[in-house]
Amino acid sequence: MKHLCITGFGAFGRFLVSHLHSHFTLSTCDVTDRASEAKALGIQSVSLTDAAQADIIVLAVPVQRLRELLTELAPHLAKRQALVVDVASVKAKPIALMRDLLPRQTEIIGTHPLFGPQSGRNGIAGLPIAFCPVRASEERIACVRNFLSATLQLRVLDVTPEEHDRQMAYVQGLTHLVSRAAAALDLPKTELATVAYKRFAEMSESLAGDSWELFKTIENENPFAAEVRTQFTKNLAELEAKLKAGE
Repeated sequence: MKHLCITGFGAFGRFLVSHLHSHFTLSTCDVTDRASEAKALGIQSVSLTDAAQADIIVLAVPVQRLRELLTELAPHLAKRQALVVDVASVKAKPIALMRDLLPRQTEIIGTHPLFGPQSGRNGIAGLPIAFCPVRASEERIACVRNFLSATLQLRVLDVTPEEHDRQMAYVQGLTHLVSRAAAALDLPKTELATVAYKRFAEMSESLAGDSWELFKTIENENPFAAEVRTQFTKNLAELEAKLKAGE
C-alpha cells in the first residue's frame, strides 16, 4: 500500500481516516501532540520530516497556517517526488501557495470535499468534491480522479480555483454567516414549527457546529466572500428601514 500522511489532525483530518484506512498505510502529523488520538484510530503520529517521506501528503490544516507548513515542508521534498493534495474550503490562495512554495517536481492537486464529519456521518457515497488539478501528470490526475469517483464513489466536479471561490462565497460564505448569526439566537424547538423553520434550524445547528477556524477560512480567505456579506447586510438594512417606515 502507498503511504499517505494527513498533515493536520483536527476534526476533518480524523474524519478522513475512516474513509482512507483500508486503501493506504496512514500516518498523521500535527503541530499539537495528537499521538493518543492517532493511536486510538490505529495510525501513527509522525514528525514533519517523516511526513514528507509519504507518497501522498494531504494538507488538512487551516489556510491561515498553510504558508508556514509549506515553507517547512518544501526542503524535505526537494530530492524526491511526492503528491501533495489539499482539502481547503477555498482554492485560489492554497493553490497559489502550493505552486509557489513547493519544489517543481512535487505534483499538486487541489480538492475541496463539499462535506464534513457532520454531513458525511451517514456515508459519503454520492457526495460532491471539487477537483482542481494544478501540476501533475495526466496519469496521476486520472488515477486520483478514479480513486475519488470509483473507489470512494464521490461526485467529482472539475472547476477552476477562481470559479470555485466565486460559487463558495454564496454556497458556504452566505450560509455559514446566516447560520452562525441564527444560532446565536438559540432558536427554540416549538410544536408550531413549519417545515421551512425546521430545515432552517437544522441547517443553522449543523453549520454553526463547525470550528471557528473553518468559519474564518470561509469568510476571510475567500476573495469574493466579503462582497457577498456586504450585499447581504445591505439588503437586511434596507428591509429593516422599509419595515420601520411602514412601507
